[in-house]
Amino acid sequence: MSAVLGTVGTMAASILQGNAESQNYIAQAEQAKVQSRVSALNYTLESNAIKERVLANLASSNASAAAGGLSPFQSGSSNHYLDLASLSGAMRDSRISLNNAEIAREMGTYQANQYFSAARTSRRMGKIMAVVKGNDKAMEYASIWSGGATA
Repeated sequence: MSAVLGTVGTMAASILQGNAESQNYIAQAEQAKVQSRVSALNYTLESNAIKERVLANLASSNASAAAGGLSPFQSGSSNHYLDLASLSGAMRDSRISLNNAEIAREMGTYQANQYFSAARTSRRMGKIMAVVKGNDKAMEYASIWSGGATA
């Protein structure tokens, strides 16, 4: 009787181990999602900082032009072309940061999905190992009870 209880205990331990590994993978998946959100937020903040800097530069450039007696908003002026170049570069850099934010979010989702898949697999493997161990013991007991030798 104690051998049967030992086998049941071994089978239960296999299931519990698979479930514990599964919970670990689920925790890692949630952590990957949070890390990707933080990373995406940092890229978004970087994009906003770029926009703030270019607006400050434009304001300074316009103030300097106006102080020098030039129309800061006159099309075709050197100030106008400098402002356009500054805007173009800033928008490119801002777009890169926003693209990086999107990539960070997508990679977090991808990594989380891998962990969720590993969680499902470890849960299944725990159950499979429980069945395998139970089957091995059943075959061993059958051999003993039928009068055969054990290995």
